[in-house]
Amino acid sequence: MNILIKNAFKEYDGRRVLEVDQLTFESGKVYALMGLNGSGKSTLLHCTSGLDLFTCGEVFYNGQQFTASDRKNISVMTQKPYLFNCSVLDNIKLGMKFRKYSGVEVERKLQSYLPYFDIEALLYKNAKRLSGGEQAKVALLRTAVIETAFTFLDEPTASMDIESTLMAEKLIKNMTVGNRTVILVTHDLYQAERTADYIIFLDKGKVIEQGYTYEVFNSPKHKLVRQILKRGEEN
Repeated sequence: MNILIKNAFKEYDGRRVLEVDQLTFESGKVYALMGLNGSGKSTLLHCTSGLDLFTCGEVFYNGQQFTASDRKNISVMTQKPYLFNCSVLDNIKLGMKFRKYSGVEVERKLQSYLPYFDIEALLYKNAKRLSGGEQAKVALLRTAVIETAFTFLDEPTASMDIESTLMAEKLIKNMTVGNRTVILVTHDLYQAERTADYIIFLDKGKVIEQGYTYEVFNSPKHKLVRQILKRGEEN
């Protein structure tokens, strides 16, 4: 499956904060949305995932206009994910239970995903009482186990330590197994270079550069992107 956005923009109180002429997300890749604060990364993620709506424009999922039924193919981890007032294990299971996965399938997925993080000692603790980094691990696992066609992640590792971040990146890359797609917002240049197949840079609500990771990081075309990546001096 793929996503196509055409002639879309988003306005808040009459102010245009995002404008996309055309943008495509192909299946089987990790996309990194990058840019300075306020560039429109999270807004693009929210509008593409259906958490919010473009003020105007078209979004196509696999060639068809986006409808409510497409939400079953989408999972989202927001920048400040909400955890329920129950155990870590129950939080991780909730999405699968909501989607009516069988007990056997739930257990199979738990066995597959829990080893990414060393959280066995936390499984029966109340998720609300965890540290920020621990909560981020739970939220990422809860999102990953659903195995949707499209996964949207907004700064998923911002509160994690280095070791947990590297494990999270391994998990994020593995989320593309089965031709699935991950769209990741990150400020971490190294994370984008390690994790993403394709980079999309935004500035002031517009896409200023996009391309495969190797190309963008080694031969950026836009002046601002060159400055951010420090690939050569700018006059």
